[in-house]
Amino acid sequence: MKLDGLVTARGGLVRNPLTGQTPFDFYDRRGAHLAALWHPVEGLSADYAFDTAYDGSSPLYYQTVTTDTKPQAPAQPITPRRVRVAAVGVPQQDSVGRTHGHRLTLDWQAAPGLELKSISASRAMTQSQYDNGSATKSVFAPRSAFARYSLAAFDQRQWSQEVQLIGETPQLHYLAGALYFRERVGDQAQAFNTMRWNERGTAATLLSLTPATQPIDRASRVTAESLGAFGHATWTPPLADAWLHLTGGLRWSRDAKAGSLYIVNNRTPSVNGVVAPRGLDARWSRLDPMVTLAADAGPDLHAYAKWSTGYRSGGANSRSLTYAPFAPESVSVWELGTKSEWFDRRARLNLAVYAGSYAGIQVDFTAKYLQKDQAGRVLESTRTTTETFNAPGRGRLRGAEADLTLAPTTGLTLTASYARTDLRIPPTANPFPQTDGLVVTTPVRLYPVCTPRDAISGAFDYNADVPGGTLRAHLDANADSGFYANYNDPERDRRQPRGAADVVVNGRVALTDVAVSPGAAVELALWSRNLFDEQHLFYREYTRLVGTGGFFNERRTIGLELGLRF
Repeated sequence: MKLDGLVTARGGLVRNPLTGQTPFDFYDRRGAHLAALWHPVEGLSADYAFDTAYDGSSPLYYQTVTTDTKPQAPAQPITPRRVRVAAVGVPQQDSVGRTHGHRLTLDWQAAPGLELKSISASRAMTQSQYDNGSATKSVFAPRSAFARYSLAAFDQRQWSQEVQLIGETPQLHYLAGALYFRERVGDQAQAFNTMRWNERGTAATLLSLTPATQPIDRASRVTAESLGAFGHATWTPPLADAWLHLTGGLRWSRDAKAGSLYIVNNRTPSVNGVVAPRGLDARWSRLDPMVTLAADAGPDLHAYAKWSTGYRSGGANSRSLTYAPFAPESVSVWELGTKSEWFDRRARLNLAVYAGSYAGIQVDFTAKYLQKDQAGRVLESTRTTTETFNAPGRGRLRGAEADLTLAPTTGLTLTASYARTDLRIPPTANPFPQTDGLVVTTPVRLYPVCTPRDAISGAFDYNADVPGGTLRAHLDANADSGFYANYNDPERDRRQPRGAADVVVNGRVALTDVAVSPGAAVELALWSRNLFDEQHLFYREYTRLVGTGGFFNERRTIGLELGLRF
């Protein structure tokens, strides 16, 4: 049996001036994990695990760093540098997630070279959202309401079963299996303003509102089921040194989703004169192959070439006004790579390049506040409306990765990695009007979201035995070229901004393996994230109504960590 527990907490990094309210960028997390392994007879095992967790947190604090036409309240100026105190205090409570799950793995060695395995799992999660971190995105007007509080409730139940047959002969290793997955999800969201400006925007008062009495912006529920059968085998021809390996695989998938969007803007959806919940009932099937040719070119060099396809099922966006369905997307990728060791295994270098194409890429278009729907009607609430579409034609994917590990002396390890990702999405027409009311019928450029083009990291690790324990030191540096937060340009004459690029350094020094009693050891660590307190706007967006804003990276934090193992 094995029992693990974790308790970690951090005070907010941006103070909320409203008395009694949660600060921004705070968390309080704790969890436990129990594992038990049973061997009733030779060749048969049962591995059971249970985990439970609590996660209380608050949102990041949104800062407006430049403004165009947005009227600015004197009490809420633009803030081009990372702040420690919010300009205006607002209601804010913890967003709480509670999860628990079970897993049971049964393993039977049925015969020499033949293994049967069953993996059963279930998981449940409830998650609440209380997000009032974007008050600076509100437009000022005398005595107007602002500070949009975004609330959501999410409930998820999952169950899965997988069976595997694993076998091997001197020249063939194979795996065949099947799986079933079922998920039930329900979500509900609402948003309302919580503060009111005075006449000049120099102070604000709290609106007395109860969330239970506020309109519900949207509510939906869906059940997803997946069936799959898969198999792959690796054949090693009877050549000298068994240096060549050919692997082939095939997976059949069938996905089904059934659900409904039953509340839109606090009432039953109305589309084209029909008042009724908007339903989703769709199914997709797919067969995906994989082929890999690998060669052991020497005792310290391995090379491979791989081709595979994959897909992501379709569905419907719960932020849509119409719950319009979208189709699956698929990808086909070639990959070439090597894995090698050098200098008497003191250096390890892995290289890979890949290229492929996408079909039916799923992209989101969003109508911000104060816009109109496709029929020209003004949106009936301040909620964001999002539609998911399949981009026409084929997209392109190319990239390269490199990982280097060096162990020049005993106890010292140096690592470095680099990744380059180039994704091109076919231009697609935006169905929503711009903020000036015009609809752009010409397909527009789309950006890969949350994917930096370049990312690089490096780390230094040193371990040494000292009296009473082991000294471990770690230092790492991480940088990327910044990523796009949204798929499309905010206006037809304004390009989408990209998040800032910079370098963040983290460090940790620990004294481990300190024996306190027979079978028990203590670990004590001092760590720092963002050691040099570097700051950059990693998430950046622009709207003509608000200006440029986003989220800064976390400021420097320093902590102590105590671990007990027994």
